[in-house]
Amino acid sequence: MGSSDMDNLKKPSRLSTGLRRGLGLPAITMAAALAPCLALAGDLNEITYDRTSDGTVQVHFNLSEPLAGEPGSFKIDNPARVAIDLPDVDNETGSRQTSIGLGAVNSVMLAEANGKTRAVFNLDQSVPYSINQAGNRLTVSFDRVEQATTTASGMAVTDRGSSEATAMDAGQPIDFRRASSGAGRLLLDVGSTAAPMDIRRQGSQIVVHLPGTRLEEGGYNVNDFATPVERVDVRREGNGSRVTLRTKDAGEHLAYQTGNRLVIEVQPIPEEEQRTALGKKEYTGERLTLKFQDIQVRPLLQLIADFTGNNIVVSDTVQGSISLRLENVPWDQALDLIMTTKGLSSRENGNVIYVAPTEEVAARDKAELAAREQAQQLAPLITDIVQVNYAKAGDIAALVRQSSGLGEGAGDKKSDGNFLSRRGSITVDSRTNNLIVTDTAEALDRVRGLIEQVDRPVKQVLIETRIVIATDNFSRELGVRWGVNAGFNRAGSTVGLGSQVPSVSGSSPLPTDGTGQTISNAGNIGGNPGSWMVNTPISGDPTGSLGLAILGSNVLLNLELQAMQSEGTGKIVSNPKVITTNGHKAVISQGFEIPYQSQTASGGGAISNIQFKEALLKTEVTPQITPNDMVIMDILVQKDEPDYTRAINGQPPINSREVQTKVQVQNGQTVVLGGIYEFENSSQLEKVPFFGDLPGLGNLFKNRINNDSRFELLIFVTPKIVDRDNLANQNRGVLINN
Repeated sequence: MGSSDMDNLKKPSRLSTGLRRGLGLPAITMAAALAPCLALAGDLNEITYDRTSDGTVQVHFNLSEPLAGEPGSFKIDNPARVAIDLPDVDNETGSRQTSIGLGAVNSVMLAEANGKTRAVFNLDQSVPYSINQAGNRLTVSFDRVEQATTTASGMAVTDRGSSEATAMDAGQPIDFRRASSGAGRLLLDVGSTAAPMDIRRQGSQIVVHLPGTRLEEGGYNVNDFATPVERVDVRREGNGSRVTLRTKDAGEHLAYQTGNRLVIEVQPIPEEEQRTALGKKEYTGERLTLKFQDIQVRPLLQLIADFTGNNIVVSDTVQGSISLRLENVPWDQALDLIMTTKGLSSRENGNVIYVAPTEEVAARDKAELAAREQAQQLAPLITDIVQVNYAKAGDIAALVRQSSGLGEGAGDKKSDGNFLSRRGSITVDSRTNNLIVTDTAEALDRVRGLIEQVDRPVKQVLIETRIVIATDNFSRELGVRWGVNAGFNRAGSTVGLGSQVPSVSGSSPLPTDGTGQTISNAGNIGGNPGSWMVNTPISGDPTGSLGLAILGSNVLLNLELQAMQSEGTGKIVSNPKVITTNGHKAVISQGFEIPYQSQTASGGGAISNIQFKEALLKTEVTPQITPNDMVIMDILVQKDEPDYTRAINGQPPINSREVQTKVQVQNGQTVVLGGIYEFENSSQLEKVPFFGDLPGLGNLFKNRINNDSRFELLIFVTPKIVDRDNLANQNRGVLINN
C-alpha cells in the first residue's frame, strides 16, 4: 500500500464493530463518526480486464455512475505498484482482490477509507500506465512487457511475461529468465538431447561443466533481473565448456534438460532463512498506517488480521491497551512491535498465527519438547546391519559416535546428537566391514543417510615423474716439441749445439763436423741425453701427431706436433610412476646398497665393520584433489648414484640429486619441479717465456688446453586423476595405457 491513512481501512460495518468493541463507544457515537463514509455517490460493480493486439493490458472499472471528480494516482517502483483513488465510490464487487495475470499486471487489491476506494495494482515489473474515463467506465492501461533484451556481450535475456517464448526460440544459444518465484533460469542450447553435464556448488558460485559442448566465451551481467544470479561467465575447457554462475543469497539449484535445451535454475533463499542467517528481521508485508490512542490489544490484533487476510488466534491471557502511531510500515513489522511492547510472542502454523504472552509460549514449547522426548524414549528399538563398501567401518562408527557426543570410553555419557539417540548404540564388525546399529527408526534413517554421503569411492591419482640428466663435454689440446743438433769444426776446435734426439730412419743418428767426423758428444750439449730443446706436449696420449725431421751434413732438426680433441654427450632418463588414493602418501623406490668399511675402537684396537649406504631412485608424494580437478602435491623426488670414477680405496662417493616441494597442477598437466644447470669453461696455456710471445714463431713454444662441459638436471611431474570408468576396467582386468 502507499503512504495513506489506513487506520480506518475496512468497510464501515466491520470497522465500526471492531472499534466499538475496542474503545467501548456507544453505537450512536460510532454512527455519527462514520456518517461521511456512508454518503457515497457511486458504486464499483465489476472489474474486467483484457489485452489488446499490441500487448497492452487494460483493466476496466465498471461504475454505477460517472466519477464526481478526477481519480488520483501514484506509482512506486520497489515493489512495483500503481495505486488509483476513486473518490466517493463504494466497493460492491463482493471481493477485495482480483487476480489478473496478464502482462506485467499480477493482481489488483481494493480498500476503502475516508470516503474513497483505492485500487492497488501489484506488478511484476514497473511499466508505464495511463487512465481514461468514458461514462461509467474507468480504464487503466499498462504497456506491454518487453520479452527479451540483449546485453552488450550479446547474451539474450528475458524477464517473465505473459508469453512463454524466449530469445532462444529466435536462434539465441544462451538466454536468461526470471521466474515468478524470483528464481533465475539460465537456458543453454547444448545441441544434443543427452549432453553430459556436471554441476556443483563452489562457495557462492555454481559451476557447470559441459564436456563435449562448445559454447562461445563471454561474460554477462544479469544483476538487473533481481534474481540470486548476478553474473554468468562462459569459458572454454578442453573440448567442452565451463559455465560459472556467480550468485548472492542463493538457495537450492537444479538442472534439467528438455530437448536440446539445458535449464539451470537457482532459487532464492527463503525469507525466513535469510533473516536467520543475517541475524535480523526483514519485513515484507503490505504497508499500512495505524493511529490509535489507548486501544485494546485484542481488537487491534483482529484489525491487523482482517487487513492481511491471515488467521490470528489470540490467547485469553492477552489483555491491556496500547497507544501507537505508525506511518507507512509493513504489517508484519507493526505486529512485531505490538507484541514486543506488550511482552507477547507468536507461533505460525500454516496461515494461522497464535499470539500469547512470552511465558505462555515458552511453556508450550517446553511441553511439546518434553512430549517429543518422551515419545522418543518410548519408541521401539530396531537393530539394523549397515554395509560399508568403500570406507572403514571403524572410521564411520567413530564419526557417528563423535557427532552423537559418545566417546570411545565405556563410561562416556551420551548427549543429544545429530544421529544416535540416547538409547542408541553402534558396533563394528571388522571381519565383514559392517556396522550393527541399534536405535529408533528415525535415528536409523539418519545414520543411513550419513553413510550414503560419506561412504563413496575415493578418487585416485597416478603420479608420473621423469628425471632427465643431460651432459655435454668438449676438450681440445695442442702441443709441440722439437730439438736440433749441430756440429761445426772451426780452427781445429769442434763446436756442438743441440740435444740427443731419436734417430731418423735411413740417416745417421748424429751429425758430423766439417772433416766428416761424427760429433759424439753433441747429445750432451745443452741438456741430458734424450731430452728436447722445447718440450710442451699434451697431457695425455695424442689422438694424432705429426713428425718432421730435417738432416743435413752438420744439422739435424726433429719436430713433432701433437693434438687431441674429444666430444661427448649423454642423456639419462628415469621414469618412476606411482598411483595412490586422494590424501594418502605413496612411496616408490629402486636402487642398491653400497658396502663400505668402517672401523671402531675396541680394547685399544680397531675392529673393521662392513656397513651399507643406500643409493636410491625414489618418489614420495601425497596428493590432494580439489573440487575443480586440480591436484595439490607434497612431493619428494630423489636420485642417488655411485660415482666409481672418483672411488677412494674402491669405495665410490654417492652423487645425490633431490627436490622437495609442494605444487598445484591441473589434471594431466606436466610441470617442471626444478632444474640444475652447470656450465664449465676452462682454458690453459703453457709456453716458453719470451719465445712463446713471438708472433707466428711463438706457437712452436706453446701448449694449449681448452675444456667445455655442461650438465643439466630437470625433474618433470604429471598427475592424472584416474576416473571411475578406468577403475571399473582395472577391476575387470583391462590394461589401461596411461
